[in-house]
Amino acid sequence: MRLTHKVKLTTLESLPVHDDPLLDWSMQMFDFDRKQHVIITNTRTLYSAVFLSGRICQPHALLITGLQAIGEQLHDDRLLEAYHNHCPARSMPVRYAKSAGKVVLGSMNELIIQATCALADRKNFAKTGAYINRILLSALSSTDGRKCGRPYHVMTRLLEET
Repeated sequence: MRLTHKVKLTTLESLPVHDDPLLDWSMQMFDFDRKQHVIITNTRTLYSAVFLSGRICQPHALLITGLQAIGEQLHDDRLLEAYHNHCPARSMPVRYAKSAGKVVLGSMNELIIQATCALADRKNFAKTGAYINRILLSALSSTDGRKCGRPYHVMTRLLEET
């Protein structure tokens, strides 16, 4: 809610999850060290990146900064080339909507807690992203009987499958 207010988005509607799981991302703003940060999370894999929201006050600036943060995190994890192979740069409309569901929101809240701890220790976005993408999350249970999973591994598997 705070993020939509900050970038002056009007009332958001609920939309179904995007057909392509690699193109469906959620954002949430949080405060740390008297600064506003944003976490951008893939709704299927919970793979995430963190960035400063700073003076972002328009939806377009939020989009550009979010895409840059995702790209940098994928690059740091050596997944950017595979991501681009599956999601080539193309001009497509961006749809802003309410959050996908309670599981995603709850997981993002857990990732925010972990990110604030990592930022307190490291104060480095690249290391924070690497850390939160490797923690165990129960929302990432799998069909092969695993009770939880790590966002990095789930994103890697999704990129290999598609």
